[in-house]
Amino acid sequence: MMACISNLSSFLRRKDGLSGQLVKYILCGGVAVAVDTFVFYLLAWLVFPCLRQSDPMARLIEWVGFSVQEVGADELKRNYWIIKGFCFLCSNIVVYVLNVLFVFNTGRHRKPMEILLFFGSSLFQFFFIWLGGILITLFKWEVTYANIAMLTTSLLVNFVVRKKLVFKS
Repeated sequence: MMACISNLSSFLRRKDGLSGQLVKYILCGGVAVAVDTFVFYLLAWLVFPCLRQSDPMARLIEWVGFSVQEVGADELKRNYWIIKGFCFLCSNIVVYVLNVLFVFNTGRHRKPMEILLFFGSSLFQFFFIWLGGILITLFKWEVTYANIAMLTTSLLVNFVVRKKLVFKS
């Protein structure tokens, strides 16, 4: 058991090798996606209503005994953008800290520039959020499916950009 913990600890501390970085980036990204998802649905349900009654998450919330407020198309679109702004900040703070601790070597740039480039490169996410909005409004995708598509695509793009531009390879 101790050897397993030691091996895991060693793997987490090592920041070299593309395959190791990619695995840890995906795990860190998974934590960030969990934060994004938690913040998204909490706000979409309780603060800025953003779920249709037919949405799988809305059905789950109602199945466990709570109600979901349905809103019109314009309010849904506006609330989606507001919520994704909050999600952007929360998930990127979490993933930056995790990336520095476990995935990438810092030092390519001074810390303020590194943070600026990290968050600046994350702005690609807003393009994917825009695409998610198009999928929701124009193609009538459920919010949940559009959100999953946006998160997956941004995870892959951000790995490449952060590895090549922000951090030392």
